[in-house]
Amino acid sequence: MPQLLTQDAIHSIYESARNILSTLGVEFEMDSARQLLRKHGAALDGKRVLMPPGLLDRSLAMMPTHHEPPANGRRLVAASPFCNAPMIADSATGRMRRGTIGDAVKMYQLAETSGLYESVNPGVADPAENDSDDPFVSQVAMLLKYSDKWPALGIYATRSNAKNGDVRTSAITAIQLIKEIRENHENPVMSQVICPLSPMSYGEESLINLDVLAGEGQNITISPCTLSFMTGPESLMGIITHDIAVSLAGAVYIQLLKPGTGVSFSNGSTMTDMRTMQPAYGCPEYLYTQIMFYEVCRSLGMNAVLCGCLSDGTRTDYQAGVESCFTAMAPFTMADVTEVFCYPGHLAAFSGGSFEKMICDEEMMANCNRLLRAPDLSPDPLLMDKLARSLETKSFLTIGDVKIYRKEHRLTTIFDKKGLGSENAAPEPPTDLNVKKEIERRCHAYQLPERSKTQKKALQQYLPGPCKY
Repeated sequence: MPQLLTQDAIHSIYESARNILSTLGVEFEMDSARQLLRKHGAALDGKRVLMPPGLLDRSLAMMPTHHEPPANGRRLVAASPFCNAPMIADSATGRMRRGTIGDAVKMYQLAETSGLYESVNPGVADPAENDSDDPFVSQVAMLLKYSDKWPALGIYATRSNAKNGDVRTSAITAIQLIKEIRENHENPVMSQVICPLSPMSYGEESLINLDVLAGEGQNITISPCTLSFMTGPESLMGIITHDIAVSLAGAVYIQLLKPGTGVSFSNGSTMTDMRTMQPAYGCPEYLYTQIMFYEVCRSLGMNAVLCGCLSDGTRTDYQAGVESCFTAMAPFTMADVTEVFCYPGHLAAFSGGSFEKMICDEEMMANCNRLLRAPDLSPDPLLMDKLARSLETKSFLTIGDVKIYRKEHRLTTIFDKKGLGSENAAPEPPTDLNVKKEIERRCHAYQLPERSKTQKKALQQYLPGPCKY
């Protein structure tokens, strides 16, 4: 199987990360976090925490080792639409605008009426018109009203989106609300991504959320997002060494909060386009950083995932299609990978989303998943008879089995496959018309998840005005 890093390179990255933790340290911008680490053997230098190798080794030993389940083929999985896009491509003008409550509802409608998505996230982050006094909890309440899928949150409570700036209370309230609606107070009911700050730091808001997640027994993913030559080193190996170090520091802290807590890792680091000072995700450098991080984590027995279907463009065009397919499929050629988690509709390097691109990305994923799965190569026992008859009929239209045809072939209802014809002279391209029809069809077919009177009452107090029952 392909592998990007050699074992010697993996060992070198890990040893460099251990050295960084013990000699330079990582900033923890919350005194209680620093004191907890100091109590277990770390040294303090202002806000920086220096972690000796022994503390790292003991803490990693507490963390459950990830055992890869038997591979059931390779596939693209739809994590959620858009990821966390504050901006949406307007269907009428094509220009980016602030996402609204209506956009968020539409996103849930499309995600719920597709079989691709296994989790859901408030993908239209901080939508306009949110009149709730706790914008963070209200976004979680919207998710629980409009979706029955697993809550995998890419947003978390901050001073700017929490009621009265109380990060801890909002974080706890959101988890308790999910537990109540899912009627599960014993097991994890959600997962949440926490991003360290680059370079080498955990902000107070992130640490408060980690405290709450560990205390409530929920699933945690640490995902560094380092930009080359801006918030991190200019070299790819420098970025990965930085990201491994800061991720290990977070893992240590989580294990000290609650030993045995499972932690997953992903990576959102990439190159900086120095012409615009913006991150670039639809590029080989993003794939290199992500896969190197993935391979180091897996070598340490830590659970890690790869993310794809990303684009830097701001329109549903050739660039967006190429970058989405490129970031989704290239990992299978570069590393020993069985799954890539995709974000259909993603635009503008995590800043934008498009419903039209969402439908096109889903169709791309469906086609790619057929490519990733081995075809049915069982022989047709009637083949010789059909061939003999075809010598007379000169065609298989009357002698072939339509059931076999439908099983062996998939005809897209989205992309234009009709060739030249009168429809191609229409003002609007056929693919665009098909996408619009699909959006309308699925929004019309959507039905709200069933909720009891008690559940509706629990949600009602947090939902924004336009979404109340």
